[in-house]
Amino acid sequence: MISIGRLRALASDAGVRATATARLIALAGAPVSLWLAATRLPRPAQGYFFAGVNVVALAQLFELGLGTIIVQFASHEWPRLRRTVNGALDGDPVARDAIAVLLRSAVAWYAAAGALVFVVAGIGGMLLFDVGAAGLSPSLWLAGSLLTAAYLAVIPFICVAEGCGALVSVQRMRAAQATMAWLGLCMGLINGAPLAAVCLAAGAQVAVAAGWLLLRQRAMVRAYRSSRKIDVASAVDLARRYRREQWRSARLWVALSLMFQMLAPILLYLRGGDDAGRLGVTLAVALAPLTLSVAWLHGRYPAFGVLVANGQARALDQLAWKATREAVAVFVGCAACLTGGVLLLPIAAPTFAARFLPLPSLAALFAAGLGSLLLQAMAGWLRAYRDEQFATPVLAGALIVTMVSTAAAALDGVRLMPVAFASSMLGIALPLAARHFRRVRRSRLV
Repeated sequence: MISIGRLRALASDAGVRATATARLIALAGAPVSLWLAATRLPRPAQGYFFAGVNVVALAQLFELGLGTIIVQFASHEWPRLRRTVNGALDGDPVARDAIAVLLRSAVAWYAAAGALVFVVAGIGGMLLFDVGAAGLSPSLWLAGSLLTAAYLAVIPFICVAEGCGALVSVQRMRAAQATMAWLGLCMGLINGAPLAAVCLAAGAQVAVAAGWLLLRQRAMVRAYRSSRKIDVASAVDLARRYRREQWRSARLWVALSLMFQMLAPILLYLRGGDDAGRLGVTLAVALAPLTLSVAWLHGRYPAFGVLVANGQARALDQLAWKATREAVAVFVGCAACLTGGVLLLPIAAPTFAARFLPLPSLAALFAAGLGSLLLQAMAGWLRAYRDEQFATPVLAGALIVTMVSTAAAALDGVRLMPVAFASSMLGIALPLAARHFRRVRRSRLV
């Protein structure tokens, strides 16, 4: 067991504490929203609810996954900048211009990504899952997708602020965001309206972030406006490098996140809403340790960029391994607690317990989550050097995992899918990525 002193040591970093707090708020409300989904929604509608929630969760993929590229670019400029009393950026004019150009390029990239999300997940999902025929509102499905797409345009401002010394403020905003989104979910579920719940959560997500930006981070808005006046060669080069690395990173983070996000939609399409709902409930529990433990990685990303900018390769390696060990310890402890809770459910809430997959399926999803945590730890180390070639082996592994999982779902539905998913993740995707990571790490530490 982890001692109290050890737990305090794990959370000794202020940025990590703030990041973990934001995750804990989301996780603390999850049992209530899961119980409401399992008890207030008809079984066929549960699959549509979890598919809709996965669309909203795409924003986290862009913010906590792809957005780390923006954080790293900003943190490379931050050593030459400082915050004034009113929160404005001051310091080296070249670094200020770089931040402004980064914002302009990132907003353009994320706006295009938001449009794509709306077309594919919104319009495409509505048609693919035949939302209207299931007795649900197609307009609410589209509204949830549109609100998620709108939030993507706000993400670059959040990530630049995080890379420029506002990590704690960003995480406090995310804590408020998680609280309001959870309340929105509960309001919709209490009224038995799955897609209304999704819309309320998506609306809360964008409203809290936009309000925080206007009240606390106006310097980011001013920097974006000033970017239109910058057209020097160095700024053009920065924008070009950002776009190139963002596209590379997109492949990596789409692969890392969509492996999990696609499970419920695939099962919904192949086996219907009941099986997809059971998988969605179980997967929500299985991903909780991953969501919390990744905080121990994300809280260190700005420091990674600063260490690389200062040429401290060994210090980066030590910090990264420390963060990874802490993250794994948190993951294992959280998974053990959740397993005990699930084992007690048949006694405390038998109706709710019936919506979970058997314990071996939960254990398989936990194992896959641990594999994903290790992949993200390796990706964070490599991203500090702006090395996104890691995306190639991860993408190859993700495609194999998705194909194996889809085949398993087609053969034996929800019983075989989690086992096939975990086996291919740990046996194929993780070894492929680890081989590339070891080779790059040796070359950087020479």
